[in-house]
Amino acid sequence: MSVVLLLACVPGEPSGVVEPPEVDRPVADTGEPGGGDSAADTGADTDTAEDTAVDPTMWVLYAIRHAEKESEGDDPPLTAEGMARAEALAVRMTDVPLSAVYATDLLRTQQTVAPTAEDHGLPVRIDVDPEEDLAALILSDHLGDTLLHSGHSYTIPSLFLALHAEEPDVDGYGQLWILTGDATGALTVVEEFVGEPDE
Repeated sequence: MSVVLLLACVPGEPSGVVEPPEVDRPVADTGEPGGGDSAADTGADTDTAEDTAVDPTMWVLYAIRHAEKESEGDDPPLTAEGMARAEALAVRMTDVPLSAVYATDLLRTQQTVAPTAEDHGLPVRIDVDPEEDLAALILSDHLGDTLLHSGHSYTIPSLFLALHAEEPDVDGYGQLWILTGDATGALTVVEEFVGEPDE
């Protein structure tokens, strides 16, 4: 829970904050007035996680790998498919009471959560060490909060381990994990899928 901003994230202190990257927000044609996607269109299973306010002794983390990215460049942006998945994530997160949105210091993770951050009126906070610093920040400063984090196939497992959760199998794009924990160390993990299956 990768632009080279290199902003330090120190446990107990705010991490770097950037405005969500500029993204085009196409409206899906559903054939109904107002357009937009439904939870069913995005593949989200809205019955698997509680999207209500968090108990003040608990924390909730929605963790997702960045969406599909371009194949060239040192810091490639998302592809059109990746941007569609980012929009699907925003639809999934519409009714989730987010307190903060985190991403690593690379463009692809920031673009993945940018539509969601924009919809919730939140900046994207940058973590250059999501495995250790973000985990410590969650456990020290985010009790009672619901968070969203976009990472990488190599950082998501380490973040889980730092939060004392079982290492997940990161396979492709679209997996969304909901971790719920409390100050006692109790932890539950639910996995969903967002967007169209990647090929």
